[in-house]
Amino acid sequence: MKISIAVPSFNYAVFLEACLNSIKNQSYTDFEVLIADGGSSDGSLDIIRSYCSDDSRFQFVSMEDDGQSDAIYKAFRRATGGILCFLNADDCYISRDALACVINAFMSDKSVKIVSFGGYYIDELGRYTKPINYRYHPLDGQHLMRYRTAVLQPATYWKKDVFDATRWPRKFNYVFDVVFFYSIYQKAYKWVEFPEPIVGYRLHGKNKSMTVRPERIAELALFEEIKFGRNSVRSTYLKYVGKIVKGLDQLGAFGKLVSKCLYILVNGLAFITCYRLPSI
Repeated sequence: MKISIAVPSFNYAVFLEACLNSIKNQSYTDFEVLIADGGSSDGSLDIIRSYCSDDSRFQFVSMEDDGQSDAIYKAFRRATGGILCFLNADDCYISRDALACVINAFMSDKSVKIVSFGGYYIDELGRYTKPINYRYHPLDGQHLMRYRTAVLQPATYWKKDVFDATRWPRKFNYVFDVVFFYSIYQKAYKWVEFPEPIVGYRLHGKNKSMTVRPERIAELALFEEIKFGRNSVRSTYLKYVGKIVKGLDQLGAFGKLVSKCLYILVNGLAFITCYRLPSI
C-alpha cells in the first residue's frame, strides 16, 4: 500500500534536508513524496531538485502557490497512494520505522480510516525537548473534538477514500489542518490513536501555530462559526480576543508581553471550562 506524503515548502532550506532525509531513510519504501514550493529564494529549490533527480519517489509538483494550504492541495491532487498525509518542511520523522508503523496500523484493522501517532517537540538543531501531549486535560479525548480539535498533524494519516479534494480548506492559512481534521471527524470514520512517537515537531521562531497573531485568531473565530454558527458565543468571544490582540500589536514590546499574558489567560480559561470556552 503506497503512502503519499505532501511536503509544503517555503524558505525552510535550513530544515528541508532533515525532513526529506527522514522520509528517504524509512524502512518502508512504498511511498511518494509530493513537494510543493511557494517560490523559495534560500536554496530550497536546489535541494528539492537534487532529491527529485536522485530518487524517482520524490516529485516536484509546484513552484508557486497561494500559501501552505494551497501547496498541500496541489500536492494531493497528484497523489496516487492509498494513504495520505503531509509533513511540513520544518518537521521530520524520528524513527526509520515510522511509515511501517502506519501500514501495520491500517493492516491490523481494515475498518480503520484514520490513525494518529505521537511525537516529540524538537528544537532548531533537531534535539528532543519534550514529548508532545495533546491529551493533557484529564477529561480530554476524541469526544471533545467539536470543542478542541487536538490532532498531531504530522503524525496523522488517512485513507484516500476519506479525502475529498474539493472540500480541502484552501481559504484558511493558519488553521486549515484543524478545519480538515474536524470535517473528517464529523463523518464518524474509525479513528485510532497510538502512543508511539514517530515524528519530530520543530519549534522555532517562525511557527505559525505557536504565535499570538490576530489573523490566526480570526481564522479560529471563523472555524467556530462553521461549528456553532455566526453569532455563537464561542465565535464572538474569539472575535473580541482577536481585536484586543490586534490593538496590542500597535504597542511594540509592551503589547507583545501583554499578548503573551492574554494567550495564557485565554488558554487557561479554556482548560478550566473543559474547552467550552475556545483556546487560541
